[in-house]
Amino acid sequence: MKTQIIPNSFSRQSIQTSLSKFKNLALFVICALPLCGFAQDRDLEIKGSLKTPIPQELKGLQMSRPHAIILIEVDANGKLVDLMPFDATHQGLVKKAVKMIKKAKYNPAIVEGEATNIRKKVYVNFYDIEQKAWRQGGGYMPQGGSVSDALDRRLYEATPDSYKFQESKVNELDAPLQVTKAKLRVYTSEEGVQQKGSCLVEYFVGPDGKVQFPRVVESDHDDLSMSALLTLEVTEFAPPKRDGKPTFVKVRQPFNFRG
Repeated sequence: MKTQIIPNSFSRQSIQTSLSKFKNLALFVICALPLCGFAQDRDLEIKGSLKTPIPQELKGLQMSRPHAIILIEVDANGKLVDLMPFDATHQGLVKKAVKMIKKAKYNPAIVEGEATNIRKKVYVNFYDIEQKAWRQGGGYMPQGGSVSDALDRRLYEATPDSYKFQESKVNELDAPLQVTKAKLRVYTSEEGVQQKGSCLVEYFVGPDGKVQFPRVVESDHDDLSMSALLTLEVTEFAPPKRDGKPTFVKVRQPFNFRG
Protein backbone atom coordinates (compact mmCIF):
# COMPACT_ATOMS: atom_id res chain seq x y z
CA MET A 1 0.00 0.00 0.00
CA LYS A 2 1.45 3.36 -1.03
CA THR A 3 1.62 6.20 1.51
CA GLN A 4 0.71 9.80 0.78
CA ILE A 5 1.50 12.49 3.37
CA ILE A 6 -0.93 15.40 3.38
CA PRO A 7 0.65 18.38 5.23
CA ASN A 8 -1.05 21.20 7.08
CA SER A 9 -0.80 23.38 3.97
CA PHE A 10 -3.72 21.29 2.76
CA SER A 11 -6.36 23.99 3.37
CA ARG A 12 -9.62 23.47 5.21
CA GLN A 13 -11.56 24.22 2.03
CA SER A 14 -9.64 21.63 0.02
CA ILE A 15 -10.10 19.06 2.76
CA GLN A 16 -13.83 19.62 2.70
CA THR A 17 -13.85 19.23 -1.08
CA SER A 18 -11.80 16.05 -0.88
CA LEU A 19 -14.16 14.69 1.75
CA SER A 20 -17.42 15.69 0.13
CA LYS A 21 -18.66 12.15 0.65
CA PHE A 22 -17.60 12.10 4.27
CA LYS A 23 -19.21 15.23 5.74
CA ASN A 24 -20.80 13.32 8.56
CA LEU A 25 -18.18 14.82 10.92
CA ALA A 26 -19.82 18.20 10.37
CA LEU A 27 -22.90 16.91 12.18
CA PHE A 28 -20.98 17.23 15.43
CA VAL A 29 -20.09 20.90 15.00
CA ILE A 30 -22.01 23.14 17.42
CA CYS A 31 -23.37 26.15 15.57
CA ALA A 32 -23.84 29.56 17.20
CA LEU A 33 -27.44 30.48 17.91
CA PRO A 34 -28.85 33.08 15.49
CA LEU A 35 -29.90 36.31 17.21
CA CYS A 36 -33.24 36.33 15.44
CA GLY A 37 -34.25 33.00 16.97
CA PHE A 38 -34.67 29.58 15.37
CA ALA A 39 -36.38 29.02 12.08
CA GLN A 40 -38.79 26.12 12.13
CA ASP A 41 -36.95 22.81 11.93
CA ARG A 42 -37.75 20.55 9.01
CA ASP A 43 -36.71 17.20 7.67
CA LEU A 44 -35.04 16.71 4.32
CA GLU A 45 -37.56 17.41 1.54
CA ILE A 46 -37.56 15.75 -1.86
CA LYS A 47 -39.10 17.82 -4.63
CA GLY A 48 -41.48 15.88 -6.82
CA SER A 49 -42.60 12.27 -6.74
CA LEU A 50 -40.52 9.12 -6.33
CA LYS A 51 -43.12 6.94 -8.02
CA THR A 52 -42.34 5.47 -11.42
CA PRO A 53 -43.55 2.72 -13.80
CA ILE A 54 -42.01 -0.68 -13.16
CA PRO A 55 -39.38 -1.77 -15.71
CA GLN A 56 -40.98 -3.55 -18.66
CA GLU A 57 -39.02 -6.75 -18.09
CA LEU A 58 -40.39 -7.10 -14.55
CA LYS A 59 -44.07 -6.46 -15.24
CA GLY A 60 -44.86 -10.14 -15.67
CA LEU A 61 -43.79 -10.92 -12.10
CA GLN A 62 -46.78 -9.02 -10.69
CA MET A 63 -44.95 -8.18 -7.46
CA SER A 64 -46.88 -6.88 -4.49
CA ARG A 65 -45.82 -3.30 -3.61
CA PRO A 66 -42.58 -3.25 -5.62
CA HIS A 67 -40.15 -0.69 -4.22
CA ALA A 68 -36.51 0.13 -3.60
CA ILE A 69 -34.96 1.80 -0.57
CA ILE A 70 -31.96 4.07 -1.17
CA LEU A 71 -29.73 5.43 1.58
CA ILE A 72 -28.76 9.00 0.70
CA GLU A 73 -26.75 11.89 2.14
CA VAL A 74 -27.67 15.46 1.23
CA ASP A 75 -25.56 18.46 2.28
CA ALA A 76 -26.57 21.85 3.66
CA ASN A 77 -26.94 23.23 0.12
CA GLY A 78 -29.40 20.54 -0.95
CA LYS A 79 -26.77 18.70 -2.99
CA LEU A 80 -26.78 14.90 -3.13
CA VAL A 81 -23.41 13.84 -1.67
CA ASP A 82 -23.69 10.05 -1.64
CA LEU A 83 -26.18 7.27 -2.22
CA MET A 84 -26.33 3.52 -1.93
CA PRO A 85 -29.13 1.04 -2.69
CA PHE A 86 -30.17 -0.44 0.66
CA ASP A 87 -33.08 -2.77 -0.10
CA ALA A 88 -35.34 -3.68 -3.01
CA THR A 89 -38.20 -6.07 -3.70
CA HIS A 90 -36.31 -7.20 -6.80
CA GLN A 91 -32.73 -6.53 -7.84
CA GLY A 92 -33.97 -5.35 -11.22
CA LEU A 93 -35.55 -2.29 -9.58
CA VAL A 94 -32.29 -0.89 -8.20
CA LYS A 95 -30.88 0.68 -11.36
CA LYS A 96 -34.00 2.73 -12.13
CA ALA A 97 -34.40 3.75 -8.47
CA VAL A 98 -30.82 5.04 -8.32
CA LYS A 99 -31.38 6.99 -11.54
CA MET A 100 -34.45 8.67 -10.05
CA ILE A 101 -32.60 9.60 -6.85
CA LYS A 102 -29.78 11.19 -8.86
CA LYS A 103 -32.25 13.28 -10.85
CA ALA A 104 -34.29 14.41 -7.83
CA LYS A 105 -34.01 17.89 -6.30
CA TYR A 106 -33.71 18.39 -2.54
CA ASN A 107 -34.46 21.02 0.10
CA PRO A 108 -31.90 20.56 2.90
CA ALA A 109 -32.86 19.65 6.45
CA ILE A 110 -33.07 22.53 8.95
CA VAL A 111 -31.92 21.93 12.53
CA GLU A 112 -31.98 24.78 15.07
CA GLY A 113 -32.29 27.32 12.30
CA GLU A 114 -29.32 26.01 10.29
CA ALA A 115 -29.25 23.96 7.09
CA THR A 116 -27.32 20.77 7.78
CA ASN A 117 -26.10 17.50 6.31
CA ILE A 118 -28.41 14.57 6.78
CA ARG A 119 -28.55 10.88 5.93
CA LYS A 120 -31.88 9.27 5.25
CA LYS A 121 -33.45 6.19 3.69
CA VAL A 122 -35.91 7.10 0.93
CA TYR A 123 -38.41 4.91 -0.89
CA VAL A 124 -38.87 4.70 -4.64
CA ASN A 125 -42.22 3.07 -5.41
CA PHE A 126 -43.04 1.31 -8.68
CA TYR A 127 -46.36 0.64 -10.36
CA ASP A 128 -47.68 -1.05 -13.50
CA ILE A 129 -49.16 1.72 -15.63
CA GLU A 130 -51.44 -0.75 -17.47
CA GLN A 131 -52.87 -2.03 -14.19
CA LYS A 132 -53.33 1.57 -13.03
CA ALA A 133 -55.14 2.56 -16.23
CA TRP A 134 -57.41 -0.48 -16.01
CA ARG A 135 -58.34 0.22 -12.39
CA GLN A 136 -59.23 3.79 -13.36
CA GLY A 137 -61.61 2.54 -16.05
CA GLY A 138 -59.46 2.76 -19.16
CA GLY A 139 -58.15 0.17 -21.59
CA TYR A 140 -58.36 -3.59 -21.31
CA MET A 141 -57.62 -5.79 -18.32
CA PRO A 142 -53.97 -6.82 -18.44
CA GLN A 143 -53.53 -10.47 -19.38
CA GLY A 144 -50.41 -11.14 -17.32
CA GLY A 145 -47.86 -11.28 -20.13
CA SER A 146 -46.50 -14.10 -22.22
CA VAL A 147 -45.83 -17.75 -21.39
CA SER A 148 -42.29 -16.73 -20.54
CA ASP A 149 -43.61 -14.07 -18.16
CA ALA A 150 -45.81 -16.67 -16.47
CA LEU A 151 -42.82 -18.98 -15.98
CA ASP A 152 -40.74 -16.15 -14.54
CA ARG A 153 -43.61 -15.25 -12.23
CA ARG A 154 -43.90 -18.81 -10.89
CA LEU A 155 -40.15 -18.94 -10.24
CA TYR A 156 -40.24 -15.59 -8.49
CA GLU A 157 -43.24 -16.51 -6.34
CA ALA A 158 -41.52 -19.74 -5.30
CA THR A 159 -38.27 -18.05 -4.22
CA PRO A 160 -38.86 -14.28 -3.94
CA ASP A 161 -36.01 -13.74 -1.45
CA SER A 162 -33.45 -14.89 -4.01
CA TYR A 163 -34.42 -11.93 -6.19
CA LYS A 164 -34.24 -9.33 -3.42
CA PHE A 165 -31.47 -6.81 -3.05
CA GLN A 166 -30.44 -6.62 0.60
CA GLU A 167 -27.59 -6.39 3.08
CA SER A 168 -25.36 -9.38 3.78
CA LYS A 169 -22.94 -10.23 6.54
CA VAL A 170 -19.27 -10.60 5.66
CA ASN A 171 -19.37 -14.35 6.36
CA GLU A 172 -22.33 -14.77 3.98
CA LEU A 173 -20.44 -13.55 0.91
CA ASP A 174 -19.40 -15.91 -1.86
CA ALA A 175 -15.78 -14.85 -1.30
CA PRO A 176 -13.95 -12.81 1.35
CA LEU A 177 -13.77 -9.06 0.77
CA GLN A 178 -10.77 -8.27 -1.40
CA VAL A 179 -9.14 -4.85 -1.68
CA THR A 180 -8.47 -3.95 -5.33
CA LYS A 181 -7.29 -0.38 -4.86
CA ALA A 182 -5.78 1.42 -1.86
CA LYS A 183 -3.37 4.18 -0.87
CA LEU A 184 -2.55 5.16 2.70
CA ARG A 185 -3.07 8.90 3.07
CA VAL A 186 -1.74 10.53 6.24
CA TYR A 187 -3.01 13.94 7.32
CA THR A 188 -1.00 16.23 9.61
CA SER A 189 -2.50 19.38 11.10
CA GLU A 190 0.86 20.47 12.49
CA GLU A 191 3.81 20.53 10.12
CA GLY A 192 6.41 17.89 10.93
CA VAL A 193 4.21 16.20 13.54
CA GLN A 194 2.66 12.86 12.64
CA GLN A 195 0.23 11.57 15.25
CA LYS A 196 0.42 8.03 16.60
CA GLY A 197 -2.47 5.87 17.72
CA SER A 198 -5.53 4.12 16.38
CA CYS A 199 -8.87 4.92 14.79
CA LEU A 200 -11.93 2.71 14.35
CA VAL A 201 -14.16 3.39 11.33
CA GLU A 202 -17.47 1.82 10.31
CA TYR A 203 -18.50 1.90 6.65
CA PHE A 204 -20.39 0.10 3.92
CA VAL A 205 -18.90 -1.67 0.94
CA GLY A 206 -21.51 -1.05 -1.76
CA PRO A 207 -22.50 -3.41 -4.58
CA ASP A 208 -19.95 -1.68 -6.84
CA GLY A 209 -17.15 -2.32 -4.33
CA LYS A 210 -16.76 1.33 -3.31
CA VAL A 211 -16.58 2.54 0.29
CA GLN A 212 -19.67 4.51 1.27
CA PHE A 213 -21.00 6.33 4.34
CA PRO A 214 -17.96 5.98 6.62
CA ARG A 215 -18.38 6.91 10.29
CA VAL A 216 -15.61 7.34 12.84
CA VAL A 217 -16.56 5.25 15.87
CA GLU A 218 -13.59 6.19 18.05
CA SER A 219 -10.19 7.78 17.53
CA ASP A 220 -7.13 8.81 19.51
CA HIS A 221 -6.75 12.08 17.56
CA ASP A 222 -8.60 14.11 14.92
CA ASP A 223 -5.61 13.78 12.56
CA LEU A 224 -6.00 10.00 12.67
CA SER A 225 -9.71 10.29 11.88
CA MET A 226 -8.91 12.48 8.88
CA SER A 227 -6.18 10.08 7.73
CA ALA A 228 -8.54 7.10 7.89
CA LEU A 229 -11.31 8.91 5.97
CA LEU A 230 -8.88 10.15 3.32
CA THR A 231 -7.53 6.62 2.92
CA LEU A 232 -11.01 5.12 2.56
CA GLU A 233 -11.86 7.75 -0.06
CA VAL A 234 -9.42 6.06 -2.48
CA THR A 235 -10.02 2.45 -1.35
CA GLU A 236 -12.02 0.00 -3.46
CA PHE A 237 -13.02 -3.65 -3.09
CA ALA A 238 -14.06 -6.36 -5.49
CA PRO A 239 -17.88 -6.04 -5.73
CA PRO A 240 -19.40 -8.23 -2.98
CA LYS A 241 -21.79 -10.98 -4.04
CA ARG A 242 -24.01 -13.45 -2.26
CA ASP A 243 -25.20 -16.51 -4.16
CA GLY A 244 -23.83 -14.88 -7.28
CA LYS A 245 -25.97 -11.75 -6.87
CA PRO A 246 -24.98 -8.16 -5.90
CA THR A 247 -25.16 -7.22 -2.24
CA PHE A 248 -23.54 -4.86 0.27
CA VAL A 249 -21.92 -5.30 3.67
CA LYS A 250 -21.13 -3.22 6.75
CA VAL A 251 -17.51 -3.26 7.89
CA ARG A 252 -15.71 -2.11 11.04
CA GLN A 253 -12.03 -1.51 10.40
CA PRO A 254 -9.29 -0.37 12.79
CA PHE A 255 -6.49 1.85 11.51
CA ASN A 256 -3.20 1.86 13.42
CA PHE A 257 -0.75 4.72 12.86
CA ARG A 258 2.79 4.38 14.21
CA GLY A 259 4.01 7.84 13.22
